[in-house]
Amino acid sequence: MSTKIPKWAAFTLSVVMVAGCTTRLAYNNLDVWLSYRLSSYVTLNSSQDSTFDRGLDRALALHRRQELPKIHRAIDRLQADLLSPMTYGQVQEYYTVFTQLGQDSAAILAEPLADVFSQFSNTQVAQVEASLRQRFAKFDQERSKLSDSQKLAKRVDRLQDFTQDWVGSLTSRQKELLTELAGYQLEMAPIFRSMRNGYFERWQQLMKNRTQPEFKIQLTKLARDMMALNSPQYQSEIRFYLNRRFELMRRLNHTMSPSQQSYLNRKLVDLRKDVALLINQ
Repeated sequence: MSTKIPKWAAFTLSVVMVAGCTTRLAYNNLDVWLSYRLSSYVTLNSSQDSTFDRGLDRALALHRRQELPKIHRAIDRLQADLLSPMTYGQVQEYYTVFTQLGQDSAAILAEPLADVFSQFSNTQVAQVEASLRQRFAKFDQERSKLSDSQKLAKRVDRLQDFTQDWVGSLTSRQKELLTELAGYQLEMAPIFRSMRNGYFERWQQLMKNRTQPEFKIQLTKLARDMMALNSPQYQSEIRFYLNRRFELMRRLNHTMSPSQQSYLNRKLVDLRKDVALLINQ
């Protein structure tokens, strides 16, 4: 539960963001990785550990059967649409498509999490809360040590590294656009931090009723809201940020050279093939 998508709710992104054999390796070891992530927050007893492992196996089998085909189709559509410069509406549409894929994946993962959370003792709940508070404080403290220019430079570096992974070398104009995007993100940092704290408070309230029948439904809704950056208090700010980002991504797409387009297409071809292999394993 940071200002980014929470790691336990974002396993679809490990599929749609990484190309090549790394995708298959990561996906086929998600059960180990997610169990490790949970164990970094709380110590489970043997019964809870078994409950989570069984539930996670069912969830990942369902995800492979139900969600991976959706991801494959979305990548295929994206490849076709990238043959021509994308419109603002297309950029917005694909954000919606991949956000919904992430939400559906998070909802599947919420099932085994809800099952094990419902078995937590008060001591275990306190352990998770303490772990989260410690991580939030560390993250906020590290950020507070940086000047605005340092924060911007760090975000720019991250965006450039990510973009270069997908399109190859960047032009000076493309670097300018990514710097602009980093500025948007920096402006939103206080909002994202407040949203993080709000999601944490919702989780705390949910855990007080973790033995109630509606707990699983409510935890699933929280996971979906986190994935989509849904927050009634800040929805107008989020909408404004996303609209600015969509327009910038449209401009960035229109700057791509034929060699960059070919580079991106090859990456997407590899990714689509990898997802197909995962589906048929």
